[in-house]
Amino acid sequence: MKAKLLFLTLSLLFLSPALWAESSSESMVGQEAPFLSGKKAQGEGLMKLQTLMKEFGFKKDTQGNPVEEGGKYVPEVTKNVVVLNFFSTSCVPCMREIPTYNRIAEHFQGKAAKLIYVNVDTEISDEDMTRFIAKKKIDLPMMLPNQRDAIKKYQVNSLPRIVVINKEGIISHEFRGFKEDLETQLTNIIESLL
Repeated sequence: MKAKLLFLTLSLLFLSPALWAESSSESMVGQEAPFLSGKKAQGEGLMKLQTLMKEFGFKKDTQGNPVEEGGKYVPEVTKNVVVLNFFSTSCVPCMREIPTYNRIAEHFQGKAAKLIYVNVDTEISDEDMTRFIAKKKIDLPMMLPNQRDAIKKYQVNSLPRIVVINKEGIISHEFRGFKEDLETQLTNIIESLL
């Protein structure tokens, strides 16, 4: 019990409001995106970063019908730009950022860009997360990874934290802390990577 309480206290301290501001940490830009997976916030199963980065399907014609060659559908791999938005439900700047992030995701719907939320709360029940998603009108995929693993791999030492991964799986841009002009900046970056 003491160990769990100590972990919770340290985790809350780690994600305290003082750390939500900009932080000077080593940049991950230019590095290969570390593997990340976690439970889906809604629905069953796991969400894996590598699956978001490359989607396997079938080539389609201009009408959206599968293309056939020799009686077989032509396979196709789509490489996506992936944007990870690390947040906590107790982070006030993260909450301010949600409507903007949702608008950006809507702008790129149907394009080779996947915008997702990555929750790093220490403990949150499925019911609380479902209520949170409904209240904040989040219609994007959300990953619930192992918090310590996600924080370590992606150097999440301040919130909000956004990581942009290009189609080759390399981290191309990072945002640390709240940005007033996030919509313009992030939209331009994603457009340039498509």
